[in-house]
Amino acid sequence: ISNHSSLDMEVDEDTSAQLNMRGVFLHVLGDALGSVIVVVNALVFYSYWTPCPKDGPCINLCINDHCAENITQMSARMNATELEKIPVAGPCWVLYLDPALCLIMVCILLYTTYPLLKESALILLQTVPKQIDIRSLNEKLRKLEEVEAVHELHVWQLAGSRIIGTAHIKCKDPETYMKVAKDIKEIFHDEGIHATTIQPEFAIVDSDVGFEAVGKCELPCRTQCALKQCCGIAEKTTAKK
Repeated sequence: ISNHSSLDMEVDEDTSAQLNMRGVFLHVLGDALGSVIVVVNALVFYSYWTPCPKDGPCINLCINDHCAENITQMSARMNATELEKIPVAGPCWVLYLDPALCLIMVCILLYTTYPLLKESALILLQTVPKQIDIRSLNEKLRKLEEVEAVHELHVWQLAGSRIIGTAHIKCKDPETYMKVAKDIKEIFHDEGIHATTIQPEFAIVDSDVGFEAVGKCELPCRTQCALKQCCGIAEKTTAKK
């Protein structure tokens, strides 16, 4: 048993650190891609780009300004032999290599970052994990013979595979609750929820009415704060029919 518990703790630690490791990996990936782009651009420019000389005429078809127009007019007055002696800068496609590679890098980072950003946002918003069906969990709890009603059932993800669950479980008396407490824990455990907080409630016996309002919460909030509750004052009855 101790071996199994230690393995569970190791798995929880690994999964909880998974988001941080993915973030570090993406950060390193961005730096590595930036360095690769710089090296590739330098090699391509060194191998293929022909610059204009500091002194003398030069034809640069990659720049469209008044200087290029003057060179074009000058080249029109030259013969073919003189025109061949004028150096030509280029090729122009080299100038588009750097922005093209930067756009590719941005697309790669966005594609790899979006899943991590989405998962982190869902954790911060305390949403129900996608692998857990909250309605199915509610039905399993209600099917227990000793459980009369289920209220305020909430499940959210804390980090990695650490999922938190809370619920109000209504039973007949404390002895009945203790009989079913282990079964409730097992249901949460089977769903992957290992950190649970259960608030037991016990039905109020009235000599005239009997067990009154079985589906209602025995510890409701005041009317003023009803709108601030997750389930609200108009919570549907989850008692057994």
